[in-house]
Amino acid sequence: MSGIEFKLIAILISIFMLLQAYIIRVAVGTYIFPASLLSLAWFIFTIIPLVVLYDVPINPIAILYIFGCCTAFSLSALPFRWRHAFAINSNKLIISQYLFDSKFINYCLYVTIIMAFIFSSLSMITNGVNLSSMFSNLLEASGEYAARRGHEQLEYGAIGTASICFTYMAPILGGFVSYAKKTPAKRILYLSISMAPALYFMVTQSAKLAILTAIALFLASTLLMKIYSGKLNLVKTSDIYKIILLLLILFPLLLISFLSREGYSGVGDSKETLRLLIYAISSYIFGQIYAFSDFLSFYLGMESIEVYKNDFYSLGYYSFKSIFDYFGGTKFFPPGYYHESFYYSDVFETNIFTLFRALIYDFGGAGAIMFMFVLGLFVHALFYRLLVRRYSWMACAVFIVTLVFIQMSYLSSIFVARYMYLIGVALFLILFINQRVTKSYVRQIQ
Repeated sequence: MSGIEFKLIAILISIFMLLQAYIIRVAVGTYIFPASLLSLAWFIFTIIPLVVLYDVPINPIAILYIFGCCTAFSLSALPFRWRHAFAINSNKLIISQYLFDSKFINYCLYVTIIMAFIFSSLSMITNGVNLSSMFSNLLEASGEYAARRGHEQLEYGAIGTASICFTYMAPILGGFVSYAKKTPAKRILYLSISMAPALYFMVTQSAKLAILTAIALFLASTLLMKIYSGKLNLVKTSDIYKIILLLLILFPLLLISFLSREGYSGVGDSKETLRLLIYAISSYIFGQIYAFSDFLSFYLGMESIEVYKNDFYSLGYYSFKSIFDYFGGTKFFPPGYYHESFYYSDVFETNIFTLFRALIYDFGGAGAIMFMFVLGLFVHALFYRLLVRRYSWMACAVFIVTLVFIQMSYLSSIFVARYMYLIGVALFLILFINQRVTKSYVRQIQ
């Protein structure tokens, strides 16, 4: 077969993921369901790069493997009575506005935003950044900061961890409060202020991942609100306009972040700037599935462009690095996580291979599919609990973390970062305390 035929097969398999998401939606009644969201996300993650970079060859087995992982995750939902669970869930819609837009949640949101700015600034100062020079020459200063982060020359410590946690808690709480507001103006206002710490983090430290994670957390908390309100439509027409508006606002800031990377600042020629931007966007947004395709070809003993490190059966270290490090693990990871990067003919270069390279390193090809099934059992069991229980705050926290896991699986496992566990625990505590603080209101409506 030719490269074009392989690409068409890969596109067809990607469409099967969309079909799988639709079948699940028909079975349970909504797209707001972990298995459906995973398949829908990976349809988007694969179809766009496959079409946009149509001339770049790919091994369709890589897309088939991803489809297999999504299917294993989806099959884990079979033991549960979902129509019954959603029927029970419809009885708790009246409490959402009291619990998730309480004074306590609002106060937590304001405190979180303020602390995010303070700790983000302190983190830069402790790493030798002069804030006045940062804002007088933003592109160069943030690019230098990003380069130091890429070479693991930054010291995070408690201050750095706190800055990330507060930055990411803001959009979660902002999603709760924003959804409860009655007017579009107030919703946009709370969306803006809750995303402000992540925008500050991204622009000053050239950290695009910060804004992507913040968006994922905001959307996840919004979907949780839809579940509690009994409004199970994934996207409305008005939501599409909001997404377009958000993208238009973020696009210039993302361009600044791209330009501030090492070697991109100070570019004067407009054509050269455009070329570098296209190359950067292709590398950061479209290159991952092609990199994974080459890695999987190597793993299967097929022809590959790169030769990859033989570090298979690491038993979870690549996917859950922060846990292993916490208990004294000593495995070495180079800057960028992998020794190799995948380069294709002046189109892109990336050292990001999606979640699935890490899973194959940890558990092998078949083991990674089994892992996705077991993970799906855990996630769907807690999602079932979220639907049938009125106050299952642990299930709420896991739901939000799961949605971020799904969105960021295009890049890597979110569980390599210790802060994601801290965010889950912090959210559980906030929701638990909030229920106690607002118990008088809850009693009135029960």
